[in-house]
Amino acid sequence: CSFEIKFAQVSEEKVMEKNSLFRFAGWSAYVSAAATILGAVTLVIFFSVGDPYGKINDVSSVIIGLTAMLILFALYQIHRTSAPMVSLIAFLIGALAMLVAAVLQAWLVLSGTNFGTIVTLMFGVFGASLATFNWLAYSNETLPRGLAWTGIAAGIGYVLVTAGFIHGVSDHLLTYIGGALAIIAYPVWAFWLGRIWLRNTKGETQ
Repeated sequence: CSFEIKFAQVSEEKVMEKNSLFRFAGWSAYVSAAATILGAVTLVIFFSVGDPYGKINDVSSVIIGLTAMLILFALYQIHRTSAPMVSLIAFLIGALAMLVAAVLQAWLVLSGTNFGTIVTLMFGVFGASLATFNWLAYSNETLPRGLAWTGIAAGIGYVLVTAGFIHGVSDHLLTYIGGALAIIAYPVWAFWLGRIWLRNTKGETQ
């Protein structure tokens, strides 16, 4: 009887930890989406006006990097049973890439040293991770199909931006196509995902 009580307590604690993770990840998805929109708007204004909009864009990139790591970890928790190796690799390379991007962008804000090419490459790696997780979500039906396809589109957008930079820096056609795709698809995906996670955790705790 005491074993059953302890087991029930441990199970309840795990459920509460899981709820906390997805609640936090849901809010992170909201923040990440808002930072993406803010970054896109301030980047456009920066090219016309200049600072401080460039700094705001750089800070937005830091926020995206930090929030994306938690989002990827939550996605890994969903898929680690059905696709343990693929989900682990996708999480590790994606989270590491966004950590590097966040650190380099923070350094840019503090010191003015620009690592734009490396940061762009890191976002491309994140895009590949994002597309992988959403393909797993589509295949295993762990997320709505429309949401999964939106995430795949966002991931491909980031990859295309990186491909454009590799071939022709910021003026390549792939950069424009990928940038437009990512800027549109990623906020939609992140807001949608955040809404689902927050709604589900709210329902489980009531």
